[in-house]
This record gives sequence, structure tokens and C-alpha cells, in this order.
Amino acid sequence: MRPVISLLIFWTWAWSSSGSQMEQNAVCLDGSGYTHNGICCLNCPAGSFVKEACTKEFERSVCHQCEFDTYTEHDNGISSCLKCTKCRPDQEFVVPCNSTRDTRCQCKVGSFCLPDEACEVCKTCRKCKEDEEMVQSCTAQSNTVCQKKVSTSASTSTVAVISSVAVIIIIVIIGCILYWRPAARCKKALASRWPRGMCKMCIESGSDLVEVKQDDGAQSLPFISVIQTVGEGTVEDEGLGPSLSSTTASSQSSLSACPLTSEPCLSHLMLQQINPLENQKPRRLVPVKGDDSLRKSFDLFGEIDINFHKRFFRLIGLNDNAIRTVEMTWSLPEDRVYELLKIWMEKEGMKADFNRLIKDLHSLNQRLSAENITAKAIELGYFRYEDDS
Repeated sequence: MRPVISLLIFWTWAWSSSGSQMEQNAVCLDGSGYTHNGICCLNCPAGSFVKEACTKEFERSVCHQCEFDTYTEHDNGISSCLKCTKCRPDQEFVVPCNSTRDTRCQCKVGSFCLPDEACEVCKTCRKCKEDEEMVQSCTAQSNTVCQKKVSTSASTSTVAVISSVAVIIIIVIIGCILYWRPAARCKKALASRWPRGMCKMCIESGSDLVEVKQDDGAQSLPFISVIQTVGEGTVEDEGLGPSLSSTTASSQSSLSACPLTSEPCLSHLMLQQINPLENQKPRRLVPVKGDDSLRKSFDLFGEIDINFHKRFFRLIGLNDNAIRTVEMTWSLPEDRVYELLKIWMEKEGMKADFNRLIKDLHSLNQRLSAENITAKAIELGYFRYEDDS
């Protein structure tokens, strides 16, 4: 009987310990708390910061109110408040900073900054010329839109031009169809078998081409179809054999096959070895002005494709609750990106790193956005390469 009682006591203790651990993980993982010395502490409310961490499980830390000119917009576990943004001389206040909200600035009347660009200096609004009329007036986020004043004779000329362009487009489409028919026949022949003698194939990477030959008695080369995405389009590569297995095309390159004929593909043919970008060791970026550099760089991430926003912020550690809250609060995509990155910075604290954001963009195959953001951050003096003297 005693062994049974001992087993029941042990099972009860194990179940209560497991439940406590699960509760701790739930609180800390959903953003309601943070871990300090192995203990899950509850966050401080917006407008305050952690002065002293808790000493017992699920207790709130000792929180202090943010001082003047500093703020925290959300519940947090950071050790100091963030500094309020200062509006530049060419900007005006929209919303002043307080302990729970950062300053909101916009360009003064007569100037603007495009929302998808880093606003370092407000640009002067355009003025329509005498032969133009205003379609849309200038705002703090957009330039003046002008168009030529339309006359009766100009309308007639426009119709004639449009008709001519339509005829040219139709001719070009018909020409393309007739041109690609031999290529389709070549594709069918390659898919069935390799002919004896010589098989010629063009692999285009920019201006570089290669000719692959198969002499009598040589082993047949397998037919490989490679689909490569370039930007928004897809280009199909025909017949890359084993001799090219060590080369990898980057996302900037295109591969295409030319028709199977007895004539040379081009007079001068060559193969460019393209090393995979993944084999290159990324250069680490370091901030020029500490945390201020990271916060200023948030404006640059508005370039990210809106279709990747949720995947990107989940990848850097934000939960769906935080993402939904920001989506309901801010209407413009760039404002949502900026606010979510500030939440991420508060959550990460000292671990917040610009290199982590760029790396995660690469992992989502958003290489062009990552490179553009990096280039702008360096150009604006926010970051520099660590190995630069």
C-alpha cells in the first residue's frame, strides 16, 4: 500500500510542476512577460520601464515612469525608455511626444516626403507650368501632380498615336509567336532524345553564352529542365548537362535555350562561372550612432513587399496579437512596419540587431529589398561595415 501512496504523491508533484512550467512558458512566449535569471517576470506597462527585475515567479518588476522626452508605447521588459524623436526645422509637429507615444512629424506646407523613401530632407512641392493644369495638390506625403492642358487638336493626335501603338503591339506579338515556334520544336526534340552528332544549346547569363557539343560515341547527356524565377517572371532553362552542374545562377540571371539548328548559336561563345551567393560570407554592419542608428533605419524597411510583412515579423519573433493590434491602429503599410519594428526593438532590448533583420529578409528570398535597405543605411550614415577602416 505504501508504494502506491508514494507513487500517487510523486505523480501529483510532477503534474503540478509541469503545469507551472507550461504557465510560465505561455506568459513569457506570448509577450506578456520576460525571463530574468530563469524567472518569468510580468512586463511593465506602457509609459514605464523595468527599474528592478522581479525575484519571484509571475511577479511584476519594479517599474518606473518614463522621464521627460522619453517613452515606451507598449508593455515591455526593457531597462530604459526610448528617446523621443525631434522634428527637423523643415518639419512640423503633428502629435507631440508623451510617455506612451513617440513624436509624429510631417513636412511643412509647401514641401513633402514620399512615404516609401527615407525622409532626410523635405522636398519643395512642384509648381505647374502655364501650359499645365493641376490634377492633385501637394501634401506632406506626395508631390503636386500636373498634366498638359488638353486641346481638341491634341485629343485627335492622341487617338492617332494610340491607334499606331496598338497596331505595332499586334505586329510584335505575331512576330514573337512565329519566332518561338522553332524553339518549341527544339524543346520537344530535346525532351525525347539527344540526336547523334552535335547538339548546340545556348545558355544566356547577361551577354554570356555556352555551346554544348555531343560527338559520336559520347554518352548521352540527360535532359534537365530548370525553372528559375527572375523578379516577377519565370524563365525556363532547357538542357543543362553535367558539365554545368557546378555552376549556379543567381536570382539576377536568366537561362534560355535556343533552337536546335546546324548553325552556330552565336559567333563568340563563352561560359561564365557564377558562384552561389550563399557561399559568400556576409559582411557585418555596425551602427554609427548606437541605438539611434537602428531606430532611424526603421523607415527604410517600408520597402519590403507588403505580401511578406506578416511572415517577416513572425520570423523576427513578434506574435499575431501584436501584428493585429498595429494593423488596426495604423492604416499605411509603412507606418505599420515602423511601429512593429519599434515593438521588436523594445522586446529584444540589447539584443536588437540590424544584421538580424537583413539576414531574415534573405531567408525569405527578399534579397533585393535587403540589399537596397543596406545600401541606403550606409549611404545615410546609419551603419558602416565592421571591416572598413
